[in-house]
Amino acid sequence: MPKNKRSNSASRAVKRGRTPESNVVTPLAAESGDAGAHHSAPPSRLVWRPIYALIPPLLALITSINSLRNGFAFDDEQQLLRNEFIKSLANLPGAFTTSVWSFMGDTASLNPDAYYRPLFTTLFTINYAVFGTTAWGWHLVNVLVHAGVTLLVWLVLKEVTNREGVSAIAAALFAVHPVHAEPVAWISGVTDPWLALFVLPAFYFYLRYHKDGRKRLMAAALCFYFLALLSKETAIVLPVVVAYCELVHFKDSRSLRQKAIALTMIGALFAVPTLIYLLLRNHAIEAFFLRTNPRFTWGEALLTTPLAAMKYLTLLVVPADYSVHHYTLPVESLTFAAFYGPLALIAAAVVAILIGRSRALMFAAVWFVAWIAPPLAGLRVFDPQYSIQERYLYLPSMGFCLAVALGIEWLAARRLAAVSGRVVAAMLLIAMVIALGAVHLNQNLVWRSTISLFQHIVAVDPRSPLARNELASTYYGAGRRQEAEAETRTALELDPKFVDAYISLAAFAFNNGKSDQSIKYLEQAKSLVGERRLKHRYLGRIHSDLGFYYEQRKEFDRAEQNLRLAADTLPCAKTFIALGQFYLDRRRYEEARELLEQSLPQVSRRYAPIHLQLAKTFDALGQRDRALSEYQKYIELAPYAPDSVEARRRLAQLQSAN
Repeated sequence: MPKNKRSNSASRAVKRGRTPESNVVTPLAAESGDAGAHHSAPPSRLVWRPIYALIPPLLALITSINSLRNGFAFDDEQQLLRNEFIKSLANLPGAFTTSVWSFMGDTASLNPDAYYRPLFTTLFTINYAVFGTTAWGWHLVNVLVHAGVTLLVWLVLKEVTNREGVSAIAAALFAVHPVHAEPVAWISGVTDPWLALFVLPAFYFYLRYHKDGRKRLMAAALCFYFLALLSKETAIVLPVVVAYCELVHFKDSRSLRQKAIALTMIGALFAVPTLIYLLLRNHAIEAFFLRTNPRFTWGEALLTTPLAAMKYLTLLVVPADYSVHHYTLPVESLTFAAFYGPLALIAAAVVAILIGRSRALMFAAVWFVAWIAPPLAGLRVFDPQYSIQERYLYLPSMGFCLAVALGIEWLAARRLAAVSGRVVAAMLLIAMVIALGAVHLNQNLVWRSTISLFQHIVAVDPRSPLARNELASTYYGAGRRQEAEAETRTALELDPKFVDAYISLAAFAFNNGKSDQSIKYLEQAKSLVGERRLKHRYLGRIHSDLGFYYEQRKEFDRAEQNLRLAADTLPCAKTFIALGQFYLDRRRYEEARELLEQSLPQVSRRYAPIHLQLAKTFDALGQRDRALSEYQKYIELAPYAPDSVEARRRLAQLQSAN
């Protein structure tokens, strides 16, 4: 470094309350508080050459490249093939003022859309402009993003540990770990790698700023942090990691008071992009934070957290049984083994980390906990089969890989009886990379299509009636009706009281023109509900379906009776809207208006169908101004919906009449 630059760097460091020497993160293996400090000499370092930094990204490419043979799977059909929004670059500005699922305004779920990810939508829009519906191009982007993230993992860990070899080992393990197959081999799963592509540079520039205090480095960190927020909301965790580094991780001469002052200043800087993001988010989806209908109570979610955390750790430690389903029922009591067993294991791991006194290992643990916390906090909003999702381990796994790399370094420093520790460590590393890479390559193929995905769920857990039933629905959607019914029958053989299977059989029968049989299946389902968990949700669904089937049979009295029972059993927007639509179809407009307005506060204002229903209701009641407003809102939210043509025609008539 030129002398004047070195002096300037030292001067900046002194101004921030540290000497140049205190700014440098010393090699952790040689520190008195780190692994190896109990021995007479520090652990032997792995020989390092700069070219080695290219090995992890190369491994990422090798273990992901076969995903280019895959097609579209799972949510890809909706988010890519049916997404009219991404099919025009002119829509890009709209990505910053709407939610991810706003394109489905005419058919979306009634739950409020909590996903504001404009850069994710931007990525998809650019991908579509380049590749159209050519699947391999989309997969190639995912693979390249993963390779780029792997290189960033090495850069960040090199800054954290000041050990190139350990960082390269961790990045290599990150590159090949099969838990990453889901977010890389599944096109729509790219949200977490895409987030990492911005979060890691933000953290890297913050670490560089901490070393020499150059303001432009902090500016770069804040810019990347803001881009990360626009990619996925969980980026908001980064300031927590920064706070840990400022207060605990860095070993320098500052007092606790000086650290607190520095953290306050840095926290204020990070608060600016955070506030801007929250304002943009609230403008787009009318919510600062997640809003949705919970499946668990808060108490159940807290009691289930240790079990979920242990399941996530198991997915990293044991590279087997990867699946979209990791069925996790809520833990209901402190006395359940599913609570105190995982809690005891986690406590033992925490104690071991503290006893080890390794700051690098402590950082690895904090990184893992910080980034896995948002999925754990969201446990109560997911159905049991989706409580644990592998893609959520993408960023947390960097901490796990660092911990394993530290273990390999420790082994390399040992003096074994007949074989050098370095040889054993190298052989272990090579074996792990090959084994993990092989599983990763195989897991990529699971994502060939939606059918192969659900076939794999059944292969992992063939005794699960839920897996069988979901495969049946997938078969039916693909036109493979005999296989669909066979899988549903298998689900009932596994559990004769499996309500979901009867609901599926009812739908199959109705679509085959056998409405009498469909009603019989639903009556069977109703008789089996009993006092099970989610009783009201099941009964609400069954009565709602019965109401629909009876309405199609022109048995309107029975239809109304069941739709009312659905609304009474499960009083929510979905059942209110279904009954309101029934009244609208029967020209009972005042009753329709009352129900639709009652449900309006419970749904996102961007849920388009309710605005069309209200428009038709106000139109029929002669309330033209309100009808005009609702027609305009519907067209704005669902411009590509089939009903938008008729809505535009009627809107023009009302405007001309005024």
